[in-house]
Amino acid sequence: MTDDTDRPQTHKEFTQTEKARRGWWFSVVFLCLVVGLILFLTYVKIVDENRDVLIGILGVITGSISSMMAIASGRDPSEVEELRDKLASANADREALIARLRDAQIQMQIKHDHLLTLQTTIIDKLSLLSGSPVTPPTEDEVQLHPDVQRWT
Repeated sequence: MTDDTDRPQTHKEFTQTEKARRGWWFSVVFLCLVVGLILFLTYVKIVDENRDVLIGILGVITGSISSMMAIASGRDPSEVEELRDKLASANADREALIARLRDAQIQMQIKHDHLLTLQTTIIDKLSLLSGSPVTPPTEDEVQLHPDVQRWT
């Protein structure tokens, strides 16, 4: 029986590091070709008939130098875009969670206000039935636990 690790990898099975390595080598070779082309053009005169075409081609080639240098230095532009998409998704999730938390706080406050109103109404009704109205204690009548007095 043969082990799967012994078989050669196909084009579809390249790992991410192998793809990054191939991209890095391509970037380095591309940069060397651009530098070689620039050195070649410093010594060779451009023919007036093909001047516009050559300048256009050189503009396109030199315009991609920055992305090739980024890839050669280890930063892949597609990775940056991927990270930006993940960050945007995380920010959207964060905003949704903040909105849910705000709504939950509003609902809790409404519930608390309703409960307080209901309790006050029930106490008022029961105190009228008993004949002596219930009044909340004043600050002088409240007795704190000795530990609470010590803490304050």
